[in-house]
Amino acid sequence: NMKNLDYEKILRFFMIFAIIGISILVVVINLFPNFAYEFYDLYPGTEHGQSNFITYPSVLYLFAIYNCFMFLGSNDLKYIDIFILLSILMSIMRIISIITNGFHITPFTVLAYPPEFLAAPVLFFIKSMLQKKTI
Repeated sequence: NMKNLDYEKILRFFMIFAIIGISILVVVINLFPNFAYEFYDLYPGTEHGQSNFITYPSVLYLFAIYNCFMFLGSNDLKYIDIFILLSILMSIMRIISIITNGFHITPFTVLAYPPEFLAAPVLFFIKSMLQKKTI
């Protein structure tokens, strides 16, 4: 009977499963890059690698854009908090990437690294100034 199902428990089960599954994936693909290249077919990318290479960063970009629109439409600082968290996580993963793969100056690093590392502190500062103003 569908009415008797505890949907909250089902949802909690899915979230716990997602946390465990995605956490394992994050650890494995960062500690075992050869597995990641093969799993995502990134190199040489003969099956679906090109699609994965474009899809996964695009999801992150689209989430960030959505978050910006949600803030602009609501002025709710929770969206700034989400953006700060996203920026912190990007910075942590970028640092892990630099540690495991080294640092190379390319057009990508010149364009991508400054916003990745500066977004969280700049947004946190602006948010704290806004909050001081409203108190």
